[in-house]
Amino acid sequence: MTADIVANDQISIADDYKPIVVGYHNGGAVRLADVANVTDAVSNIRSAGFLNGIPAVMMIIFRQPGANIIQTVDNIRSELPYLKASIPQGIDTTIVLDRTTTIRASVSDVERSLMISVALVILVVFIFLRNPRATLIPSVAVPVSLIGTFAVMYLLGYSLDNLSLMALTISTGFVVDDAIVVMENISRHLETGMKPFAAALKARRR
Repeated sequence: MTADIVANDQISIADDYKPIVVGYHNGGAVRLADVANVTDAVSNIRSAGFLNGIPAVMMIIFRQPGANIIQTVDNIRSELPYLKASIPQGIDTTIVLDRTTTIRASVSDVERSLMISVALVILVVFIFLRNPRATLIPSVAVPVSLIGTFAVMYLLGYSLDNLSLMALTISTGFVVDDAIVVMENISRHLETGMKPFAAALKARRR
């Protein structure tokens, strides 16, 4: 018969586990020392780890709630050379699973989408309006909006995740679309002889 005992860091030596009551028999308490040999050790004969058929010690690391998983993984990778230098040369360290791969790919996709959207804004506005000044305005709108978004996220203690990346991608499309529509509307009002300031105000309403 096997049983797991879940404990916190308040017990640090094996002798402190001996008085733990694990059950009752004939009205009397059965303590851990009555049914098991309690010793200080690090070996577990009931579990084993293998990597590619080679015996290995598996170490699973979880991030703390609210921590940035990419920064956590980067910190672990930076400490691996120091850890490897402190253990015997016959022991090798290998990263079996890195769950930040998909997150890094998502960040890369968003960055690429943002650059493509800014390039398309510049190209479309310049082709249809043929005005360098008008082309510059919407091309600046996207970076300024993103900088403002990142600043607010930093002040509130938020970090990027898949949900926020998806929101940034969608909101970037809105910014690009609104910038093109507003600039085209301003140009239309300017062509009718309206003053620039009045054209800008009217273009925002219609």
